[in-house]
Amino acid sequence: MKFLQIPSLLLASTLMAAPCVAQEVKVAVFSINDFHGAFVRNDFKGIPGAPAVLQTLDSLKQVYPYNVTVSAGDAFGGSYFYKATQGQLMPVFFNEAGIRISALGNHEFDDGVRSLTKKWSNLPQKPKDWDLTYVCANMRSTSSGQIPDFAQPVASVPVKLPGGKTFRVAFAGLITSSTPQQTSKRNVNGLTFDGNYPAVLDSVMKLPEHTLIDDAHLRLLLTHIGSRTNEDGQPVWDDKDRENLSRLNATIWDGFISAHSHQPVCGRINAAQYPIVQAQSHGNYISMLLCTVDTKRMVVTDVEPNLIRVTPKKVLEPRAARMQAQIDSLLQNTRTKGGTPLGEVLTTAKNDLPHNRNKKWRQTEMGTLVCKAFAETYRQHAKLPDDAVIIGMSHIGSIRAGLTKGPVSVLEVGEALPFANRMKVYELTGKQLFELVDFGLHNKVYGWLQLGNAIATCNKAGNLEAVIYCNGKGKRQVLQPKGKYIIVTDEFITSGGDGYNPSLFPANQEIKVEGLPYTTDAFINYLRQQPEI
Repeated sequence: MKFLQIPSLLLASTLMAAPCVAQEVKVAVFSINDFHGAFVRNDFKGIPGAPAVLQTLDSLKQVYPYNVTVSAGDAFGGSYFYKATQGQLMPVFFNEAGIRISALGNHEFDDGVRSLTKKWSNLPQKPKDWDLTYVCANMRSTSSGQIPDFAQPVASVPVKLPGGKTFRVAFAGLITSSTPQQTSKRNVNGLTFDGNYPAVLDSVMKLPEHTLIDDAHLRLLLTHIGSRTNEDGQPVWDDKDRENLSRLNATIWDGFISAHSHQPVCGRINAAQYPIVQAQSHGNYISMLLCTVDTKRMVVTDVEPNLIRVTPKKVLEPRAARMQAQIDSLLQNTRTKGGTPLGEVLTTAKNDLPHNRNKKWRQTEMGTLVCKAFAETYRQHAKLPDDAVIIGMSHIGSIRAGLTKGPVSVLEVGEALPFANRMKVYELTGKQLFELVDFGLHNKVYGWLQLGNAIATCNKAGNLEAVIYCNGKGKRQVLQPKGKYIIVTDEFITSGGDGYNPSLFPANQEIKVEGLPYTTDAFINYLRQQPEI
């Protein structure tokens, strides 16, 4: 496993000048994954920001001038800055980074299939000579049985080598079969995602596009499928169809680019010992598969996996500085759906409110605060008294970060709660409420249900014993099976997201409400009313 640092352009020049074996050149395949629209630098959260990613890539490309750069999916989603600015900078960033091929991630479906067909074509900032090709071989339309028009199974990139020779790199795309459970069902309605990955790749070789693979000198699997490093330091698959992934050992493939699990991975995997890389997330790393090419025979003799840490520099080079200027302009001039400037300070946090969604089997202070905001937003909207039992709920994954001690800005709140989902209100019996909470406390894949205005108590075996209502004003009430109680939650889990069965939210018990703000604006409005938190 290699984790490289590229400290300066001086080092880049030194490495470029290093002698190379005759008739051999190095071709680098760079990749980012799970960027999630992390344009804005945030040192507390360990996010270096888009300018730092660009500057690091530029340094690497000076070291390795023969290169390709791709994305392994989830380029956006989970970023309030991206959502509030309508993704204006994504095509600019990808163009500057040289990214024209991407895997599909589950968050690419956040705005529905129609947006995937547009690929930012309606944005004036989109460079005229730039376009993006999505590769995904295991997605099919239920109506046609074919890969939808917005994607293709394989793409190929030519790299010009010394002496006028062309080195071709082919990418076959795969997406995790769990995608329908990790986006709203309406966003992938009419699509299927096949987890029999070996069979999918066998079928690709029977498609007309197989010639792109046959003619390539380097053949890579560009996937939005998770991996991780086990206790022995060995890369392993982190996917519900991991057994199928382990059966991939065909010699035609030269390596994997992984994504989705937000883990730094660098090593070799499967019996075939494929090199595999995964650059954690949010631009923290850049992955590199460094290929040694015998230019006389035009064959790849070695593929070495590497990860390069992205570290922001005090002085930005011109291209990175231009990106920073564009980010700063949007921060100053962009407002939320509710009309609030991104830079407005809402309240002050007395202490850090951490929320790590990777440590997901717990109730966090941040989760309590967000869910309380949902409940109190509905209470004010419906003009209900303080003693009315109203419980806020959220799945832990929708809360992407905590808040830091000190002034709390709209942008910080938005980055913590970026998805801005609709809020839904239901009146459930105590029995139904217990069933919902019990499932939420035993959601082994996606983590605990977060609660506001309520505490769930469990016995030593972890089984739910009681739900106690406590609104922070001294009222405590043990909820009863035959009672009726109001819950307020985001739409995502009511429609099947994160494994919640929609039957837990009976349609005939929904309280239809006009004029409720979306989740993020509800949280913003609630915090604005608090002198400190």
